[in-house]
Amino acid sequence: MRLPLRQPSIMRLRLFHRPWLVLVVAMIVHTALFVAMQRDLPVTDPMWYAGKAYQLAFHPSQLFAAHDNYPFVMRLGLTGPLALIYRLFGVSTFTTNLPALLAGLAILALAYAAPHAPRAKLLAVGFAMVCTPLIVDGRELTPDLPCAAAMAASIVCLSRRDRLRGAWWVVAAVLAWFAAFQIKEVAVWCTPVWLYAALVDLRAHGGRWVVQRFGPAIAVGAVLAAGYLVFCAALWGDPLARLHGIDDAAPTHEWSLAGRPAAEWLARLTWEPPMKLFRMYRVALALVVASPWLVARRDRPWIVAAAACIAFYWFGSSTAGSYLPLPIWRRMLLPALPAVVVVSALVSDAVIDRIRGWRGARWWAAAGAAAFAVGLVVPHIHAVARTIAESDQSERAAYAALRAEVASTREPIVLVCGEPRCLPATGFYFGFEPPAHLIVVDASQFAAMQLRRMHGSG
Repeated sequence: MRLPLRQPSIMRLRLFHRPWLVLVVAMIVHTALFVAMQRDLPVTDPMWYAGKAYQLAFHPSQLFAAHDNYPFVMRLGLTGPLALIYRLFGVSTFTTNLPALLAGLAILALAYAAPHAPRAKLLAVGFAMVCTPLIVDGRELTPDLPCAAAMAASIVCLSRRDRLRGAWWVVAAVLAWFAAFQIKEVAVWCTPVWLYAALVDLRAHGGRWVVQRFGPAIAVGAVLAAGYLVFCAALWGDPLARLHGIDDAAPTHEWSLAGRPAAEWLARLTWEPPMKLFRMYRVALALVVASPWLVARRDRPWIVAAAACIAFYWFGSSTAGSYLPLPIWRRMLLPALPAVVVVSALVSDAVIDRIRGWRGARWWAAAGAAAFAVGLVVPHIHAVARTIAESDQSERAAYAALRAEVASTREPIVLVCGEPRCLPATGFYFGFEPPAHLIVVDASQFAAMQLRRMHGSG
């Protein structure tokens, strides 16, 4: 008697025939965690980018009048969209950090779109959901995660160059790459991916096919590059103003190794980067190392992207004027995040295919799931819980009370700031335009005012 075939469960059908449902759930969870992790905006890079975006939105002539080529001014790919957000929704902590949320959601969508098989798509979303830097380091405004999202979009479009109308996909890849460069200069780390794709296609299809696929994109890229140089020359008087601004700023940063002991240089160029990588991506790095032997040829641009981002960060320079390695900051490695997530999913999918015919394959799968949980899920949950617990919003609440008090009267109110961060923070929490009757002074100025008053009265 012939036994009926075992029918797959409804849940399994939904997962593999409708994997987009998992993506939607992941986006909802990511948004909820992003909101839960919000904290008082630090008076560091996020505050300065926010200030430049506000100027761009409401006082653009003031922003460009000084011809300042500092990176905060030049990265219009970040401050431009934020300026539009300020025009539509006003200045707040949430609107300021909204580009980071949109970048995180975009990376989830791109991780889903990169693999071809439904199971690999599910794995990519799963790896993204337990990738701690995606949420912990992407909860506030910095250029790194938006740049990573734009770089990933460029690679996704480039990987579709063999499809119908592939030349248009390559044009879209150039546009995304140009957008990534407007956000941050590390977009040039995508260059090896483009070279790899062109060389592989040249070997597989010949020169004519490569010209047909890449020719329009090269033309569009040349027009964009020329237009940007003209734009910089018109606004800053120098077509290479952005490069010169970075060369001027990098040696003055507190993280610069210029003049530091040789031991610090040795640590930065040897063991510090791999230790930082392991703390960020944990056991997923082992999957990236194994990827050259397990990932199909058509997906190898993602391996090149991961390797290029890591290598350029590890040994590259923050300035062209001299050799100064990038600082050991987690967010500096965020451009590698989409590639690490996608490669981890592709390797896991390939391993599942290979062990399917093994004896005791279910036990192997269970062991892999356990290692995944121990090596990624558990540390991720601890990191997220700790970050939520440490998210301080007391400053925001204090300024809300101050805004209410200022709005209730027209009498002069003097705010004495006891620490340097108070002055820019006050500007931010009052929408960068405090009312005229709010007088903000630091403690030393206030003391000097009191002394002058005492001497005058005596």
